[in-house]
Amino acid sequence: MTESRAGQPPGDRGLAPPVLRVDRTAFAREFPSGDATATECAQNLIRASTRFMDSDTQALRSHGLSLQARVLLATLEGAGVPLSASTLAERLLVSGASITSLVDTLQRKGLVRRTGSESDRRVVLVELTEDAQPVIDGFLAEVTTLHAAQFAVLTDAEREQFCTMLARVSAHIATLDGEAIAARAKPRRRPKRR
Repeated sequence: MTESRAGQPPGDRGLAPPVLRVDRTAFAREFPSGDATATECAQNLIRASTRFMDSDTQALRSHGLSLQARVLLATLEGAGVPLSASTLAERLLVSGASITSLVDTLQRKGLVRRTGSESDRRVVLVELTEDAQPVIDGFLAEVTTLHAAQFAVLTDAEREQFCTMLARVSAHIATLDGEAIAARAKPRRRPKRR
């Protein structure tokens, strides 16, 4: 793995980390069913997403809420009505057990409460409390300001292109059978050590 500053946008002011690169010839020999540029994309995406998440977590730690907790609160606010745990799990892409734990935590903080459904007594709904709104208003104002600063290095057109590319990759990944693809991998050819 090497790092390169070639092609780095001028707006980065030399602060951005170099692009992670691999020795493409050596990579092709060692991983016959892989693709060096795809691995570079994956490694750079992982590094960027880790820094992005760390930045959000650091900036918003004063609220004492995890990312998932903030997303759950914003999801409930956006829905405008109480939601079932299963609906929240679907929207947050997490398990039912994770939602239960998250709701328990937020309920202890006084930000949500569980209520019964009028149409089906077996369904438990989650709704915001009055105390939740100032918290949501605070972290949403902060996170949108933070995101504007994080992506200020890109032009409007580049941000549009970035969103389109991420959406394409995300949609494509959703169609893949990862286990079947992994099963077709050709054996790694480990380089001889000197």
